[in-house]
Amino acid sequence: MTAFNKKRIAVYAMMIIVVFALSVGSQAFATTNVTYGDQNIEQWSSTMGGNLVQAYLWFNVNQPIVIKSVTIFMQYSGSDGTNCIKFGIYRDSGTGSVAGQPLVAATQNGYCLRPSASWGPAWMTFNLYPSDYLTINGTGGYWLATLAKYQFGQIYHYSSNYGAYDYNYGYATSFFMANYNYGFPTTFANTQWSANGGGLFWEGNGPYSIYVTGTTLS
Repeated sequence: MTAFNKKRIAVYAMMIIVVFALSVGSQAFATTNVTYGDQNIEQWSSTMGGNLVQAYLWFNVNQPIVIKSVTIFMQYSGSDGTNCIKFGIYRDSGTGSVAGQPLVAATQNGYCLRPSASWGPAWMTFNLYPSDYLTINGTGGYWLATLAKYQFGQIYHYSSNYGAYDYNYGYATSFFMANYNYGFPTTFANTQWSANGGGLFWEGNGPYSIYVTGTTLS
């Protein structure tokens, strides 16, 4: 075998090794798209408050994920584009409660409503900046929370007939006062509300028309 042929065989072998390595690597880092939440258009609505951390969506994950967008079914009017919302993830206690649980991830930026004299009811998707992706490295239950700059419009949720709240879903939403400019507190409120000290409010609403999308982490 000539030296030229040996060199050519060596080059081919190296190419095969590189292709195989790239193939294995792409499989090792393969991700899957995921969606968590209620994609139904629910019939009842309530107001999203300003300067309130509101835990709207409970979901359970069995592997680490990265949340890249939040979609909400809402209706509002008179927006000048300056009312913005921050998004955060709190841990669940393991019993369907977010009270006293730690903050896992939060956006630094606010995501603003579209300027409109009247908008919706319709789905609105907030695509997060890559620097704001909400990374969940653990497994188990988590809560998506919002922190709006001002009170605005209506957000839709499930309820049984006659306006009564439905408790069959195993969780209830809760919220507490917080300043939008300071962002999400590192711990969700754990004390009952009082006129002097603020604290935790509780609601028995069923699932809200909110869902998150993202990818798994390999």
